[in-house]
Amino acid sequence: MNLFKVALFVTFVAIAFGEDATMKKLPEALRSASRIWVAFLSKESETEGGIYRCFYRLWSFSEGTTFEFDQYFKNRTVWHKVHLYGNVDQNSEGNTVFDVEKVQGTTWRRYAVEFWDADKKCGVLSYTENGAKNCELIVWENSLPQSGYQYSCETKYDKICKDFPKHSSYEGDCLPQRDEFLKEENDLASLP
Repeated sequence: MNLFKVALFVTFVAIAFGEDATMKKLPEALRSASRIWVAFLSKESETEGGIYRCFYRLWSFSEGTTFEFDQYFKNRTVWHKVHLYGNVDQNSEGNTVFDVEKVQGTTWRRYAVEFWDADKKCGVLSYTENGAKNCELIVWENSLPQSGYQYSCETKYDKICKDFPKHSSYEGDCLPQRDEFLKEENDLASLP
């Protein structure tokens, strides 16, 4: 589940920092309808059931600094969806952070924005777990590169997270698989 947590953080940062990384701009940025993909993680998401991959987040609600979103990910051949809650805040140093909750009122993880490029729609997020810092590279779907090309913010990720492993979460087959999952979900929702 650690990879899931990392992917969640990446989505929060991407949406929240579509403009400037400020408390004033965050509510606007959270209203994004774009999917935000987790391209790289410093912490591998291996579990007894396989490796989690193809992480993306899709916002469903935002009001002020509060928001809700769905996180999608794949474990082997099975797609999963988890509904999460969040709140944009500032830490004691005055930096913008996201508190993410699996259950409303109970903070699950706090994320910080390390870097954000509003033009390229990508960024680097971090969080601390068990005393260790972890990194994520997040990218808006419409800014994903063609296969074989570098992500727009990948050099920033490499610089900021140089002391950490680099595990790929997004692969070229994630988009077609995601489309199949959404079609199945819509078909099930339309059944009487």
